[in-house]
Amino acid sequence: MGVVLGFGFGTIFFALIQNSINHGYKKGLDIAIGVVLSDILLISLILFGSQYLDEIGKFKEVIKYSGGLLLVGLGIFQFIPQKEVTDKNGELIKKGRFIYISKGFVLNFMNPVNFLAWLAIQTYIKGVNNYSSVQSIFFFIGAISAIFGIEILISILANHIGKKLSFKVIKIINYTAGYIFIILGIVLIFKKI
Repeated sequence: MGVVLGFGFGTIFFALIQNSINHGYKKGLDIAIGVVLSDILLISLILFGSQYLDEIGKFKEVIKYSGGLLLVGLGIFQFIPQKEVTDKNGELIKKGRFIYISKGFVLNFMNPVNFLAWLAIQTYIKGVNNYSSVQSIFFFIGAISAIFGIEILISILANHIGKKLSFKVIKIINYTAGYIFIILGIVLIFKKI
């Protein structure tokens, strides 16, 4: 299950590839850490907060529109030329890990499809396979570990490929990611959930 979810061709997949190509696999790894933290929170809400699902459901429209607008904003951002920021000595200032971890967390958490996917998985393993709470926890630990492993692999491969690409090709990749973010954001806004 984790391998299937890890290879999902959603916003995280493209964010991992783009950031690993542009900034190195460590930045892709930071995005993957954010995704895992987000998944842990989503799964915890499902496992331990099932009595609050009706309350969470009241906010699904807000989450849907916020997530859609965030994706459209990130897509538009890809078309704005990025200036490298330097300090007073002319040294390049790199974005901290927190920025990339937050990006992975927010992209994953604001996508209501992720919550619904984990909820469907929990419903299936609890209702069909009769998993106990402990078995469910071990299942989710395995799934999250597989997702993290796949995302690390994607980051390393994208970084390796990115080293061989020209500036023009990387620019095309950034624009493609921008279009994908905008399209997915618009789909999310108009999708019925």
